[in-house]
Amino acid sequence: MRHQVRRDTGIPISIGLSTSKTLAKIANHRAKKKGFDGVAIMHPDSDDTRAFLQQLPVTEIWGVAGRSAVRLRTLGIETAWQLRESSPKHLRKHFSVVMERIVWELRGDDCIPLDDMTQPKQQIMVSRSFGRLTSNKVDLHEAIRVHTSRAGEKLRKQQGLAQAIMVFVRTNRFRSDLPSYSKSLVVPLPHPTDDSRELVRAAMAGLERIFKEGIRYQKCGVMLMDLCDHDNEQLGLLAEPISDEKRAKNERLMATLDMLNREHGKNTVRLGMPRKMNAWELRCEHRTPRYTTSWSELAIAIT
Repeated sequence: MRHQVRRDTGIPISIGLSTSKTLAKIANHRAKKKGFDGVAIMHPDSDDTRAFLQQLPVTEIWGVAGRSAVRLRTLGIETAWQLRESSPKHLRKHFSVVMERIVWELRGDDCIPLDDMTQPKQQIMVSRSFGRLTSNKVDLHEAIRVHTSRAGEKLRKQQGLAQAIMVFVRTNRFRSDLPSYSKSLVVPLPHPTDDSRELVRAAMAGLERIFKEGIRYQKCGVMLMDLCDHDNEQLGLLAEPISDEKRAKNERLMATLDMLNREHGKNTVRLGMPRKMNAWELRCEHRTPRYTTSWSELAIAIT
């Protein structure tokens, strides 16, 4: 597998094998180190696995977040082996069934199901860190508009409707020399929709309420919430029902927008044009040249 991927794409990969997904993830991490040649196998009850887990911090385990690691430390659990040897029922009582499953996974029992990629998402988030810090409201307006449009496209792809949208902004928490600020706001929608225009309108209203002058922002984003499909659409008590004619017109418009962007390239048609050299776009200084998809990045042969 490694040979074929390297031969066909030039990309080196690593492979981890075990009897559970958590141990396989740890084995994959080991495979990147010297002496494994890109492939590592971890047998659950081997001395080698025990020795490695005894020196592996719990923060390196797939599914254990920073806050969980702090709480585990208060229980005297700092390594993966200590977590493996803990009582699953005791940890379930203090954390959740997820932590209990991780313990069984570390023992080699496969009990964490793979994500079903066909299942529609319950929430859709689109966010991006800025290329450089900015306090310009126009930059945030453009970024929120682009992120919301992208979220709307994802929503329509799974044939869903959103009933609320959350907007958030934040500063760089590692810059202690600058004022810190983090704020989010949930904006209910008048009726369930997948229309990017309505989503952008609501997102802009939310941004106006949480934007603070004089703050240098590092990131913003949106999250579509309370998703439902067309068959389970529910109107609020004060919501005005939309006519079938207007609904059909909106659906045709969004379908045409998605079709043009799909067939003629990303951002062929979009809501508003971003300015050049804005602060919120990624710098992409080390991106591999796109020889096959961008005229301006074609390889030049010098003879």
